[in-house]
Amino acid sequence: MISVTVAAQGKPKRLFGNNFRAYGSGRLSICELEKDPNSLKANESNISTTRFKLYLFVNKFFELLTTIIHYCLPYFFNQKKTWYHQNRKEMVAVMEPVVQDFACPLLLNVFKHLEIEDLLTCKLVCWKWNTTICENSSELATTKTDQIRVLFDEGEVVLYPIDEKKCPTRHPLPPLQVLRNRLRHLTTQSLFVRGLIPVESGPVLRLLLSLNLKPQQMYFIWSKFSVDSIFLFEDLVKQNAATVTDFGLEECSPSHLLTDRLLFPISKRITSLRLWNNGKGSHYGVTDETLIRINEAILQGSPVETIDLGTCFVSSEIVSSLVKSWEQNSRSDLTIMLSHCYPVNKPDVIRQLQESNIILKKNQQLHSKNHMLTLVC
Repeated sequence: MISVTVAAQGKPKRLFGNNFRAYGSGRLSICELEKDPNSLKANESNISTTRFKLYLFVNKFFELLTTIIHYCLPYFFNQKKTWYHQNRKEMVAVMEPVVQDFACPLLLNVFKHLEIEDLLTCKLVCWKWNTTICENSSELATTKTDQIRVLFDEGEVVLYPIDEKKCPTRHPLPPLQVLRNRLRHLTTQSLFVRGLIPVESGPVLRLLLSLNLKPQQMYFIWSKFSVDSIFLFEDLVKQNAATVTDFGLEECSPSHLLTDRLLFPISKRITSLRLWNNGKGSHYGVTDETLIRINEAILQGSPVETIDLGTCFVSSEIVSSLVKSWEQNSRSDLTIMLSHCYPVNKPDVIRQLQESNIILKKNQQLHSKNHMLTLVC
């Protein structure tokens, strides 16, 4: 989990140097410093005189010893110079590559021709290269994945490769900054986020906004958002509106703040919309406005496949309009499932369809142009 509760362990406060103060070249006890200053100075002068005399004696002794050895053993000194020159290591001048001086735009043009493995290696060269690659990751090569699952409730990240024969890789959930660096060079067909809590929602959504994952499918499961993070969530959907065609929420809260504005950027090109809730809490703030835009998409030939709504404010009129539009311009099979939605009423939907000469079969199915519609409400 990103959220970590740090509890005090009740350990005693660490003591370091509490009983000593710096004095001269060493440390004297506080007790010693509290003695008579005059006696302390006298001791200090005696100690200094003794040390000075000892220093002179040792110095004279070593001078005498060095002179005797120099005259008695001259070979030793000559051989020492030879050893020194033989063992001395020559300094090698290391010249920085000229490429280090390249401007960032020129480096970026070079990096655009590299594969992802080479880019990851170049990031380790220096700070300048790493910054250039990270700041322009959207323009550089990326690794494609089938699905990225960020499971905050289990504390792990699961990456599913494009090749179905390969097994997914599981990683412990790292800190957000590390997670951002690891996901920066990935794209995915499906983004699956589960187990967010309010305090995490803002930082996590800002992280996702900083990436360029380009998912076709986006699902948030069992996630709780803070009030401030709802705007970030809307920005995330808007940022990926060009790619997202399958969107879903399950048991997300506060559900009344997840409104038509969240779905507005993708509602005209959506192929699958799933909003699930157990109906015990508040309703999603999704109304007929979203279904009107989906209805327009069906009339324009968009292949809408699934509309699965739970606890939304949907009317019978808009549901019957969806069925009529599909019957006129069906491009794919369509399943409409409405659970705990009001004021929609199934008998009213059937009556309005019958007035337009559209008759549902007993199993609530309708066939048109080799496609089938299923209505469950």
